[in-house]
Amino acid sequence: MRSNHFLDEVSSYIRSKEAKKYIEAELKAHLHQAKTELVKKGYTEDEAEELAVRKMGSPAVIGQKMDKLHRPKIDWKLMSMFLFMSASGLFLFWFLFKNGHSFSVLKQVYSITGSVILACVLLFFDYRKLQRWGWAFFTIGCLILVQFHYSNVLVNGSPRINIMGLFSVDSIVVLPLLLLAWAGMLQSKKMNVYLAAILYICSAFLFMVTVNLQAVALYSLMVAVMVWKSGLNKRKILITATVLLTTCVSLLLISLKNIRAYQFERLFAFVTPEKFSETSGYIYLKLERLIEDAGWFGHFGSLGAFDFSNEMMTDFIFVTITYTLGWTGALFIGLLFLWMIWRISLIFRTVKDPFGKMLVSGSFAIFTAQVTVSIGMSLGLLPIISVSLPFMSYGALSAMINAFLFGLVLSVYHKKDMIRMKKI
Repeated sequence: MRSNHFLDEVSSYIRSKEAKKYIEAELKAHLHQAKTELVKKGYTEDEAEELAVRKMGSPAVIGQKMDKLHRPKIDWKLMSMFLFMSASGLFLFWFLFKNGHSFSVLKQVYSITGSVILACVLLFFDYRKLQRWGWAFFTIGCLILVQFHYSNVLVNGSPRINIMGLFSVDSIVVLPLLLLAWAGMLQSKKMNVYLAAILYICSAFLFMVTVNLQAVALYSLMVAVMVWKSGLNKRKILITATVLLTTCVSLLLISLKNIRAYQFERLFAFVTPEKFSETSGYIYLKLERLIEDAGWFGHFGSLGAFDFSNEMMTDFIFVTITYTLGWTGALFIGLLFLWMIWRISLIFRTVKDPFGKMLVSGSFAIFTAQVTVSIGMSLGLLPIISVSLPFMSYGALSAMINAFLFGLVLSVYHKKDMIRMKKI
């Protein structure tokens, strides 16, 4: 059998066009090497080619094995968990509001449906096409943050931007764009630790202008994890991070003299909520009481007296879950989140593409921080800030951002064998 016929038959079993191209090139190189060695041993060109092809084995068997090994894969475990958690959050809202409350179940249906569609689109999108646009994404993200400074729409003191007059969003909407930006910029040969520090300081300042502590914290953690996992010098990263942290702490201490009495009260209320039971400590005591009253199996069938305020369905949704399903249900939900975090970390270790690793590490940082802080403050382990619990909290923005993160992770996993094969 001639080598071209052998390659054609092997290729006929490979369904992925991209995989087919690289497998053909790899097999052709092996055949050429084997043929060259046989010619040196005294065989003619035709004899050497035929013998080299024969030694390769059955083209059908090789083609089937290569198709199974190198075709794009879907992480069905993570995808199934994403769908299950999204459906669970939707079912929770339907159960709580089926008798009519201020929240719109239909709006949440639209949000979850849109988030699932977004994740599926990203799953089959070739994320590698985004790598060269890192600097452009960063520029666009910063320009959007500047627009918040001129916004006249304020919610709890934080500016928002209206999207086509239909709804408003806060500055956290820029986070996915900056995730793509940093993943791309960290692959640039121009990038170094000091340039990364300058870019972070400038963009973090723009975030701080939007008065969104949640966005600043998530963005800072995301950048820290991505820079640490990049190929930059870790010694320089540690020195630069120490300087930045020291500067931030110094500025914070200097600004303490300008902090008002009610702001100090909020800080102390976290430590001793009983002393501020009528003011800032009230919410801590309320959450603690609801957690204690939940019991092992909750109040699934008797929620008539439960306070369905905005915070209980957004920032403190884990308290609502605990009160509804009990400690057993809350533990089960917590373990599912822990499994998802572990699964993303496992994907990070299996991915070889540097750009893909940056996307996964940034997504891991944002998702893990949301879960940890949301559950931590609901249990009274962390001070209260506005952080949504992925898949469970009410709202379209949180659902879409987390769908974007999971879509990217699934897309990277989908192409991971293509990258490995390309580097062979």
